[in-house]
Amino acid sequence: MTRHVAIVGCGNVGGALAHSLINKGIVNELTLIDSDLNKVTSHATDLRDALVALDEHVTIRVNDTAAMLSADVIVVALGPRTISTLDRLAEYASNKASIIELAHTLHAADYDGIVLNITNPCDVITQVLQQESGLPASRVFGTGTALDTLRLKRVLSELLGVSPADVAGYVAGEHGDSQFIVWSSLRVAGQAVENSLSDELKAQLEKQVADLGSDIYAGKQCTEFGIAAIATNICTAILTDSRRVFSVSVYDREAGCYISHPSQVGSFGLGKRFTLHLNASEQRKFRHSADIIGQHAVL
Repeated sequence: MTRHVAIVGCGNVGGALAHSLINKGIVNELTLIDSDLNKVTSHATDLRDALVALDEHVTIRVNDTAAMLSADVIVVALGPRTISTLDRLAEYASNKASIIELAHTLHAADYDGIVLNITNPCDVITQVLQQESGLPASRVFGTGTALDTLRLKRVLSELLGVSPADVAGYVAGEHGDSQFIVWSSLRVAGQAVENSLSDELKAQLEKQVADLGSDIYAGKQCTEFGIAAIATNICTAILTDSRRVFSVSVYDREAGCYISHPSQVGSFGLGKRFTLHLNASEQRKFRHSADIIGQHAVL
């Protein structure tokens, strides 16, 4: 059975994702696409060396559009070209032209696989990809706040001295500054924690989670391992049809934009959406986040 992933954009994130996919034995075909031929060719050679140590066989192709269009999953991981700080919304202008070109290629080929977007601003770019490609919204979605949710689980588990696996909850809204923690539905070992933490502490934790991307970027000028890991998990869910639930960026008709919801992911793309029951304060935050995304998701 073919398990084929194509990665468009092989910078830090795309390279980390490619290594993660082969390291976990998830794929047997990998197509790497990048405008920097030297870099993408070197990535492919480096990965082939790693395959010997891993005792895995993966067919790796470079800048092969036909191969990309035959992939089960196309992961879009284009990085900023001119941005010197981690301003996700500012990256839109840098990536817009390349995203539209890719979307038109998918449209012309009537691509029948799944498109997973990482490129920032994630929600805005995912919406442009879907609109310009004309692909069903069920087969075009973004990593959204899946990474932020992982960060929440780590931070809260460290604070409370429990395993991250015992933290059940989500970060909602934009993958960006307006994201928020859904405290009303968050559970630790099955117990609600909303009323056991002070408002001050909850505000500090929310800011800490939202700022983690910027903090990591400030230290090493990139953020790749966390996003590569969660993107690998999402690709695995697609390729194995495990139907796991992730907080991914999906089209919300009522909000009028792509925004994160806990959603089932499988070989079909998006399945059941598990809409969170937000309290009044969280609903206002969600609407604010949707308004910010909507202001930018204009072609």
